[in-house]
Amino acid sequence: MTQSPNIMWFDPLLRAKTAELRYAVYRLRDALLHHESASGARKRARKEADEEKFGLAVEALACNLILLSAIDCGPKLAVPRSHGFLWRGDGSANPVYGQHFLCAIDGLASLGLIEEEQRGYRLSDKMRVPSLIRPSASLAEHLPLAPPDWRSVEQVDDRALIILKEGKDDDGRARAIAFRESAKTRQFSRQVRRINEGLRSADIAVTGQDAGLSLGKDGQVIAPYRRSLRRIFNNADWKQGGRLAGGFWMGMERTERFERIRIDGERIADVDYRQLFPRLAYARADKPQPEGDIYDVAGDGSGRDGWKTLMNAMLFSDGPLRNWPEGTLQHFPSGFKLRTATEMLAARHQPIAHLFGTGLGFQLMRVESDMLIGIIAHLASLGVTALPLHDAVLVAESKADVAANAMQAAFSMATGSSRAIVSIEFCPR
Repeated sequence: MTQSPNIMWFDPLLRAKTAELRYAVYRLRDALLHHESASGARKRARKEADEEKFGLAVEALACNLILLSAIDCGPKLAVPRSHGFLWRGDGSANPVYGQHFLCAIDGLASLGLIEEEQRGYRLSDKMRVPSLIRPSASLAEHLPLAPPDWRSVEQVDDRALIILKEGKDDDGRARAIAFRESAKTRQFSRQVRRINEGLRSADIAVTGQDAGLSLGKDGQVIAPYRRSLRRIFNNADWKQGGRLAGGFWMGMERTERFERIRIDGERIADVDYRQLFPRLAYARADKPQPEGDIYDVAGDGSGRDGWKTLMNAMLFSDGPLRNWPEGTLQHFPSGFKLRTATEMLAARHQPIAHLFGTGLGFQLMRVESDMLIGIIAHLASLGVTALPLHDAVLVAESKADVAANAMQAAFSMATGSSRAIVSIEFCPR
C-alpha cells in the first residue's frame, strides 16, 4: 500500500465527547437522511437498527473530519471502501463499517459537505492507492470547524483487545483472523483491559497542541486521548508476537517524545533493554550471556547498526537470507558479500548460530511482550504510569530508576540470567 506523510487514516473508534458535538452530529445525520429521501437515493426508510448504524458511521466520520481540520499540514482522510475490508467474513469488522458507512460518505459528498479527492484503486499486486476525502467549506455550517473543536472528540476502546493475525499477504500486510475464545484469550483480554483502565485515568499530556494537531508516523493523530491499546499476535499462533499497539506515542519520532510528552506533569525518560532479542536467543539456547556489545561483530565498533539489523533479520527469517535487509548494506564496505556477513555473525555467535534462519524472532517477541506487560502491571501497582514501546517503557523522569529495576527483575525472571542491559535516556536539556 502506498504511504504518504499527508494522509490521515480513518479511525472508526472516534466519538463525540461533548453534548454540543453529539447534537451537531444528530442534526447532520438527520440532514443526510432527509437528503436520501428527498433525492430518491433511498426508496425505503431504514429500520431502527440500521438507522442507528448509519448514525454511528456519521458520528465517526464527523469526528475524523474535525481532527483532520485541526492538523496544520492539511492532510486528506483515507477511508476504506473495499468490500473485503468493510464486510469481513470473520466477524471482526467494526460496527461503523458496512453499507451504511458508504452511504454516509456518498451522502456527505452529494450535499457538498466533503470533496472526494480520489477513489482507491490497485496499482499492482503489491501496491494500492487509498480513497481520499476532505471537508469542504460548507461542512463548517454543520460541525465546529472554525476553529476545529478537536477536544470535543474522544476515542472509545476497541472491542477487539487482542488480535490474531495470519502471515503476510502479497501486499506485505497481515490480515486479522477469527479465533475461538478460551481461558487463555480471556486472560490476554483482561490484561490489556487493565492496562487501558490505568492509562485512561493517568495524567498524560502532549504539549504544543493549542495551535493545532500533528500526524504521527502511523498516519494517526498525535493526541493524548489515543491511549487505548490492543495486543497483536502473529502468524496465527498465540505463541508468536503479542506486542501492544495503538498508543499515540508509538507514532512519534524519538526526539519528539522527549520534547512533547508529559507524565504527571514531568518530562519523560526512555527506559529500554539493549540487545534484547539476541540476549533472549542466548537464554533460549541455555547459553551464558556474552560479554560486551553483541552487535559489535567486527570488534572495532564499525558497522554496528548494520550488524544489528542483519542479526535480528536472521533471527526472524525462516531459512537463509537471500538478500540484504533493507537499509543494511550501506553500513558495510563496498563489495562486502551477504554470505560473508552471515558467516561472520554465525562465527561470532556460535552458541546461537543454530537458531538463525529458524523463524525464532516472533517467539522471542512473545517473550518480550510478556515481560513488558508484567512490567507495566508491576509499575502500576507502585503508582507509576508506564507507556509501553516494544522493548522499552516511557515513564516520568523521577520514576526512571524504579522502571529500570523492574525491567532488570523481569529479565531475570524470564531468562534466569541477571545480565540484562537496561539503559535510561533523559530528555536533552
